[in-house]
Amino acid sequence: MIEIRPPRPEEVQAQKDLWNAVFQEDPRCTDWFYAHFYRPEDMVLLLENGELATMMAVLPQTMSLPGGGTASAGYFFSLCTWPRFRGRGFSRHIILYVSQMLKDRGVDCAIGVPGQPSLFNHYKTMDRLPTFYIRIAEVEKRDLPAPAPGDLARPAEPAVYNAIRDRLLEGIPSVHYPTDQICYQEGLCRLLGGGLFRLEVDGAEGCALVEYEGDGHVLIKELLLPPEQILRGVAALAVQCPGLRYQVRTPARWEGLPGGIVRPYGDIRWFNREKQERWEQDPQGYLGLAFD
Repeated sequence: MIEIRPPRPEEVQAQKDLWNAVFQEDPRCTDWFYAHFYRPEDMVLLLENGELATMMAVLPQTMSLPGGGTASAGYFFSLCTWPRFRGRGFSRHIILYVSQMLKDRGVDCAIGVPGQPSLFNHYKTMDRLPTFYIRIAEVEKRDLPAPAPGDLARPAEPAVYNAIRDRLLEGIPSVHYPTDQICYQEGLCRLLGGGLFRLEVDGAEGCALVEYEGDGHVLIKELLLPPEQILRGVAALAVQCPGLRYQVRTPARWEGLPGGIVRPYGDIRWFNREKQERWEQDPQGYLGLAFD
């Protein structure tokens, strides 16, 4: 018998065991989520005969729409299934269940970031369509200019980071995060040797979110600056976060680095037809963070 429901207090360890088994990430990241960010009302479990098989978090978010106004969203996060339960449609089952739950609650849409590019086609069968494009570029340390006088990258508090982020994305269809979600992302970054940064480049203010991936590879998961200042922004970050090469992610329309590629980063399923039509006036949009 299949049961889908919120978790119970005694099931936290079972959730952590499933998370660690599937994602195989640093256990400190899992502990950080459950110690500082976990809310039972945001988690949905699927059990078979009383045994946890699949789970998913659903985080509340807000999107700005083309031409103004906002849409409410539920962000699908950390969908995972024990290997012994795979191939039985449990992930699809929980996605469709939660989608209907959000629709019944009057939420405008559901959004997510597929763990692999191949999953975009799979999720299309559940009316989830690719959107939220990003630009990705690689920069070698040796190709960075020397930091210009006055260019700075300094650690930023989550609320400060979020304020800068919202200002720079004003007028761009995008996802805006409550500050507690930025706090969660900051904790992940710090566990991985990075952090949140406030940038000052040629008189322009920006922000960046950085993690280390090992072997001298630095991931700038989000860099928001005027496009003409992005390369100098990476150079300023390199002072704080030394590495051999940098992967830089920016909104798709910001052509600040040579050789970047644009690809869909997330997907969306709409429940509100009127807001869907408004979104499709400029369907690329920008999501930015996946908390991975």
